[in-house]
Amino acid sequence: MHPSQHSLSPTPRPLRIFATGTVFLTHTLFLPSYPHPGSASRAQAVQTSRGGASGHVLAVLAQLGVTVPSAGEVEPMLIASLGSNTEAQRLRDVLETSGVRTKYCKIWPGLGVPTAWVMQARDIRERTVINHNPLPDVSHEDFIALLGPVLAPENYVGYTQNQLQPPMGIVREQQSSSPVPIFPNTLAPSAPRPSTSARPGTSSSSHSAPPSPHTFRVPSQTPHSPAPFDWLHVEGRSIRTTVANILGVDGLARERKWRSHCVISIDLGRRAREGAEVLLPHADVIFLCTTTFPSLSSSPISSPNSTPTLRAILLSLARHARPHALLVLNAGREGAALLSIPTREYFQSSGWSPPPRSSQNASHSHSNSTATTTNGTHPRDGVESVRSGSDFWASAEAADTSLASRDSASNVGSRGEMSRQGSPHPRYSGESFHPFDDGDEGEDGDGHGEDGRHTPQPRRRQPEPERVEEEELDEEGAHAAFVAGMIWALSRRLLPGPPYTPENNPNGDVRKDGNVGDLGVRWRLDECLRFATEIAGRRGHASPAANSTPSMVGSTVKESSEWDGLGEEMRRAGWF
Repeated sequence: MHPSQHSLSPTPRPLRIFATGTVFLTHTLFLPSYPHPGSASRAQAVQTSRGGASGHVLAVLAQLGVTVPSAGEVEPMLIASLGSNTEAQRLRDVLETSGVRTKYCKIWPGLGVPTAWVMQARDIRERTVINHNPLPDVSHEDFIALLGPVLAPENYVGYTQNQLQPPMGIVREQQSSSPVPIFPNTLAPSAPRPSTSARPGTSSSSHSAPPSPHTFRVPSQTPHSPAPFDWLHVEGRSIRTTVANILGVDGLARERKWRSHCVISIDLGRRAREGAEVLLPHADVIFLCTTTFPSLSSSPISSPNSTPTLRAILLSLARHARPHALLVLNAGREGAALLSIPTREYFQSSGWSPPPRSSQNASHSHSNSTATTTNGTHPRDGVESVRSGSDFWASAEAADTSLASRDSASNVGSRGEMSRQGSPHPRYSGESFHPFDDGDEGEDGDGHGEDGRHTPQPRRRQPEPERVEEEELDEEGAHAAFVAGMIWALSRRLLPGPPYTPENNPNGDVRKDGNVGDLGVRWRLDECLRFATEIAGRRGHASPAANSTPSMVGSTVKESSEWDGLGEEMRRAGWF
């Protein structure tokens, strides 16, 4: 390696990210038909899985950090309400095992786990959701108490620089499966307390050694940034609390001159709360779906050649956002779109679909049998991933070219002219739900957006596989993977940094490491969008019912297998 290249970034920049949200369990009963009142039915299958978008986002980020260690360590930290009974402790173990730190969670003694029971009828393809949440949401006062030692460590007894600055970051191998109840909203003693919640058989109860490093070494300090963390990701559940939390962090960051070194993002989810527009002026990156604002997504389009729906939604929200903000829209099967307000760029990516089952084994073999020709065209039945040459197919109903190809994203410059290819056609959008959203699911699965993207030639497909694919698509999980992929790509390549940060002053304290990561170059916005769209597509098309065993063994919660290996799958596709 050339000496100048080695001195450019001597140590990888970590991603220290906090995410607020909820964590719950979902018990899904797969029924042949919807039961009549007073009747007895037999479930064909029962699946128990962990829910909560923020927890999944952090778990995917932790997975990507392990897959690409040269890009820098990922320190994912969850801020949520957790119970304290046996089931809640095991759920917390699952989070810690997946790499998510629960040190900054609010623990409620004597309470259990939020739970959703879902009845899914296969004949009518509808879901009925029953929720039970015994835990209060994290209030603004709780948020300040939990993050106080991170934002203002000098005000807390026992949180010294030696405790907050580990010599080599987080030592993941030394973590215990049962977390130690040392929380930053207490006055920490000079020496860590032993665990009082350890159970027989766990590492913390079988040894008398001090607690594992993650209990007091998160987040770590880094010479790359004066900020105590790099990213704050929040869910727009309670509008008033979310605004208060963001304003508190933003005000302190500006006062201490590190606001331009951190990113604040908001995920408005698939159905925004009333008044969610007030959150837009306070975020640097805004995530939303086509159904986030029904009044925008349901606007009729008279002509097939008119402005695509995705672009219209983002443009209508741009006036509410900050001048440096990025608006990112996940459209599920229809792909994704991104609007960069400071650079006046618009990108739209097609959706990703897996190859047919008969060709699935060959799709990850890096075969050049379907390689692009010299003029950049693709074979009729297959397309290639941009960065690597791994093969995958775009299904006929997804109507997409390769999101990794040069033509997969539409770019709008400062003149606002967008290149359109072909004519759109209606598509299925699949079905998704978020058990603990206010005003749970309406009948909004139309997804017939006019996006102006190229429609590939239809291939011969049997009706049964097409319907199975519809049923297996997990849009809620795909959205969490999309947000995680976008955060990882942006944080490793572009953010925080001008022009996407507030207080962009050429003479100010801008970042100096170049943010080159493992590739040695900064990614473009369209590459970040393609990466997020592909990882979301791979996650959305995972089949928990067909590929995994029941996720509840006894009373032990297990992470669904469809979340495993996402980072490795992207590595095999050649993205890293």
